[in-house]
Amino acid sequence: MKICEYMNSDWFQGLQREVANSTKADVARKMGIKRSRLSCVMNGLGAYGSGAASTASIEQEYRRTFENVECPFNGNAVRIEFCRESALCSAPTHNPRQMMNWQACQKCSHKPKQIEVITLKKSLKRVPTEPVQQAGIIDKVTLPLPEVGAPQIADQTNQEAA
Repeated sequence: MKICEYMNSDWFQGLQREVANSTKADVARKMGIKRSRLSCVMNGLGAYGSGAASTASIEQEYRRTFENVECPFNGNAVRIEFCRESALCSAPTHNPRQMMNWQACQKCSHKPKQIEVITLKKSLKRVPTEPVQQAGIIDKVTLPLPEVGAPQIADQTNQEAA
């Protein structure tokens, strides 16, 4: 077995523990990858051994599947994705208990870094707010909203049916 740089990382040590407690086939099935790919990573073969292939996706699948963190708010073990989603959501002002949980998430060491939050916010701002007009095509589906307090134009189909 070849010793590669990624084999000294904490996630790889955890992956070895999981395989030792089960089988490569079971671990690969749980992670959603092929057993042969897991074997190549575990043994440092092929592109993984030469450093040509990145193990980032394997690490991400391992962490998603097997890593749990202890929630400082309730003391239970929760999935890391659940933990991060709770920390990144907007403040739940409608529920006092959820608000206390959210406040604990803001101080938690498992909360993602600010860079990840900025990337998420930028991706949400890509929604167009004005009608699209490209190459002489006008968006005829998006209609302007009526003014508040102004007389409303009734739908003619409803008037004919009445």
